[in-house]
Amino acid sequence: MAFTSIIEIIVFLPLVFFVPFPTVDIWYFLIATTILHGFYRYSVIASYNYADLSFVYPIARGGSCFIIGVISLFLLSNNISFFGTIGILVTCLGLFMISFMSAKKFNQKGFLLAILTAVLIATYTIIDGIGVRNTENAFTYIFWMLLLNGIPMLIYALISKNGFRKKNTYSLIEGTSAGVLAILGYGLVVWSMQFIEIAYVSSIREVSIVLATIISLYLLKEKAAAKRIIPSILIVTGVTLVYFQIN
Repeated sequence: MAFTSIIEIIVFLPLVFFVPFPTVDIWYFLIATTILHGFYRYSVIASYNYADLSFVYPIARGGSCFIIGVISLFLLSNNISFFGTIGILVTCLGLFMISFMSAKKFNQKGFLLAILTAVLIATYTIIDGIGVRNTENAFTYIFWMLLLNGIPMLIYALISKNGFRKKNTYSLIEGTSAGVLAILGYGLVVWSMQFIEIAYVSSIREVSIVLATIISLYLLKEKAAAKRIIPSILIVTGVTLVYFQIN
């Protein structure tokens, strides 16, 4: 996580000088998303100390997808159609199925931390979606957001005994790769929220779990991945329904 932050800073520190400076109103969004991303990244790390990734990650993603859908319907007055709502719910169902089919037994601490992570993901996603839509230049918001988001975790890694001091627990290559992928992945998500509903973006991005299932089954030869085929079909069905609701 700390290496991801370093890569984000290295890439975007020079780029922010090539876009208009954020207005005061936009700084409220940037500060809020920076704080939330700090708690989110810590929550992710904490949750993996209590439960497997295959249990925590789908709950966090499915929960955030569901929360964003509900908020979009009842609070944001977004243009979410009936079939779009069904698509979001089917996607969430597939994600939850993957999680609970992967778990050997119910892990209460892991579940609660995954739900907390879901709430944090949903909150910063909505803030970023609204923020980028209200910025005159979308790159202004995206560049500053990606520059600032990693700073809380970087500070934590510098002062914590479980951070950079544990030199045998991290890799420069893995950290750099994660940083680049984080930039491309979430940068594209925020960019796309200018054009389509935030809830739709949140659902469509979960197709990544389907790709992970295919990789696990055919490339890594993980037998347990076969259990995720039906939930993956549900996710694809949900994402397909959402896709055809986009104008």
